[in-house]
Amino acid sequence: MKLSVISPTFDEAKNVGPLLEQLTHALRGIDYEILIVDDNSPDLTWFVAEQAAQCNPRVRVLRRLQDPGLGVAVIDGFNAAQGDVVACIDADLQHDPSILPKMLAELDSGSDIVVGSRYVAGGGIGDWTWLRRIESRIATRLAKILLGANLKDPMSGYFLMWRKDFARVQEQLNGKGFKILLEILAQLHPNNIKEVPYTFRSRVAGRSKLSSKVVVQYLAQLCQLSGLRRLYSDRFLKFAAVGSIGVIVNLLTMTLLLKLTNVSGWQASAAASLFANLHNYILNNYWSFADRAHKGLGVVKGYFSYLLMTALGLLVTTSTYASLTWSLTQISFLPDSPRRFASFTALFCQFLAIVLGMFLNYRLNKAITWADSTPPKASRLRLRSRAFVARLLGW
Repeated sequence: MKLSVISPTFDEAKNVGPLLEQLTHALRGIDYEILIVDDNSPDLTWFVAEQAAQCNPRVRVLRRLQDPGLGVAVIDGFNAAQGDVVACIDADLQHDPSILPKMLAELDSGSDIVVGSRYVAGGGIGDWTWLRRIESRIATRLAKILLGANLKDPMSGYFLMWRKDFARVQEQLNGKGFKILLEILAQLHPNNIKEVPYTFRSRVAGRSKLSSKVVVQYLAQLCQLSGLRRLYSDRFLKFAAVGSIGVIVNLLTMTLLLKLTNVSGWQASAAASLFANLHNYILNNYWSFADRAHKGLGVVKGYFSYLLMTALGLLVTTSTYASLTWSLTQISFLPDSPRRFASFTALFCQFLAIVLGMFLNYRLNKAITWADSTPPKASRLRLRSRAFVARLLGW
């Protein structure tokens, strides 16, 4: 039984040498090959790996010149592998190569997939910051909830499997996904998954690839794999993203008004919502509805249409805020509370009010402000009114 260890790389020139050394030490007595799959790194990782391959016949290099990406690189590496078993390991030395023999033994004992796990007994995450720990736990919990992944560490990028099983699902895999293991689990539906503990180590050299773009890709991947993606269009997802950013803009504006001005109560709520409304229109016009974007003087007309259509949502938001804060003031301990607590209460009420008004805001503007077609002038008002009533009844 031959093992092919695939390591996707990008700007890991300083880590390739130590990785090969650790793998060679860990895999003594095992028939194996190491395949470095590099996305044409600017730091010449591929060249460093090729130099090492000249001295070690077990090392091969696959230099990819197009379609860069971690998932695609792993798929190409598994496809080019010559072993009966394929393993994926990061080149940044954060995955511990010493557990590979145990992982291989577990696979040979009847497992379908063996995963290097940070969250089973004996595993660990090293010296992560509290924020990184929380982010990892949230990402793991989302994977379990949306995908039903029966793993302690479904976010692991360290795993091995039979190459014949990979070949069965290769055509169904989306290489654009952030975590290729999630793709494989969703398509293969393995019966027996084993997790082997290890301690996640600190990066030795180079920079982490984790970024806000990666986070967005991961969330999109979860939606795609869980089936949620089929319920929404790309336009709706963009609109929802704009709305989420708008919530932050709304709350920040509310905070500034409460702390820096004498504006308070429903006036502050209305002003914050109005500013966020303008922000959302601009982003939606040039992103969510880019194919129908208002241009020139149409931007002004479009905004007034947007403002008119969101007036009901704004009214719902402000009225809800006023009702909530009035109700809370009837509770005896709130009037004498510190100013800081009072501000927090106001912001919490504003957040709840935003949520209630958001859906109405979306429906109206999707149907009217950025209408899919331009009906004849004589029937435009009638058709828009009909759409308005139909959507109200649909709510």
